[in-house]
Amino acid sequence: MIERKISRFGVFFLIFLLPLCAMAQKGEKIQTIVIDAGHGGKDTGALGKVTTEKALNLAVALKFGAYIEENLPDVKVIYTRKTDKFVELSERAAIANRNNADVFVSIHCNSTGTPNSAYGAETFVMGESKNEKNLEVAKKENAAILLEDNTDAYDNFDPNSTEAYILFSLSQSLYQSQSLDLADKVQKQFASKGRHNRGVQQAGFLVLWKTSMPSILVELGFINHAKEEQFLNSEKGQTQLALALYRAFEEYKREFEAENSTTSKPVVNEKKEKNEKNEKSNVGDTYFTVQFASRDKKVASPDKTFSGVKEVDVYEYNGAFRYVSGKFTSKDAAMKRQSEVRALGYKDAFVIAFVNGERGTIKQAEEALKK
Repeated sequence: MIERKISRFGVFFLIFLLPLCAMAQKGEKIQTIVIDAGHGGKDTGALGKVTTEKALNLAVALKFGAYIEENLPDVKVIYTRKTDKFVELSERAAIANRNNADVFVSIHCNSTGTPNSAYGAETFVMGESKNEKNLEVAKKENAAILLEDNTDAYDNFDPNSTEAYILFSLSQSLYQSQSLDLADKVQKQFASKGRHNRGVQQAGFLVLWKTSMPSILVELGFINHAKEEQFLNSEKGQTQLALALYRAFEEYKREFEAENSTTSKPVVNEKKEKNEKNEKSNVGDTYFTVQFASRDKKVASPDKTFSGVKEVDVYEYNGAFRYVSGKFTSKDAAMKRQSEVRALGYKDAFVIAFVNGERGTIKQAEEALKK
């Protein structure tokens, strides 16, 4: 019986997946990302003592998307769900494919058979389950199809059959290298914030199998570990995780576009450079700046603490002191400062905007400065 299922599954692989493997990257820019909050509705996912996986996944997914919408206005963010509703695994991938997404990120929380025995974050890409642990993670996530009314989209795939995962080792598409790159960036961001780094893994996830773009599945932490659940359920924890995902995506986008740009090096416009140098004197209450550090307490001597960073200023936001560099009336000038600040070692520096003296979005500032 199992052999018959694998055979039919293999035929579907040859008909459907191999053409996807031959597809080239759609463009030179990252324009659309689909963010998938795992589980939802009747599918609760893993359970903690006080929370459900579906709720934690959604909270982090919405925060992650909000960071992109605020700071990367050239990227369209699409969610597979924004509320507590059930979405079939095949439909999650279909949403990404229909919208010609450039990146797909599926967000989950992990659990083990023994509470408090494992902790930390790990990120998966589609591939062969190289050990029993990875296989078990895939089985748990794929079990969601058992709640679906029609499983024809999976060609009778049995999520509990170890043998059925064998053919997943062939599902390493054209996008695996890019998926691994993004996954590695996510794990490095988690580690930089003190999260236990469980590394980048490969396993056979149905939600990744049908996507035709770089795709990753992130396990934020273990919901049945008491301290992890407390962190995952806190505003601080969710913000930290969402920000790490954003910074990894922003870095991936920036590097991808730099490597794939076909435009020639622009001719130096001396008049433009002169205007950028002098624009500080013309900046009003609406401007772009570069945030590069955050502290719980105000730094007594910013110039000494942040040696080498130009025009350091500070503002208080959400209970912390945020340090910024420069004030610019163009986003391009702010991006140039961002590169300078990152070169000084502040790798997480990113552009933000103020509108009428208050923290706003990049889009709001751009619209206000056009008037």
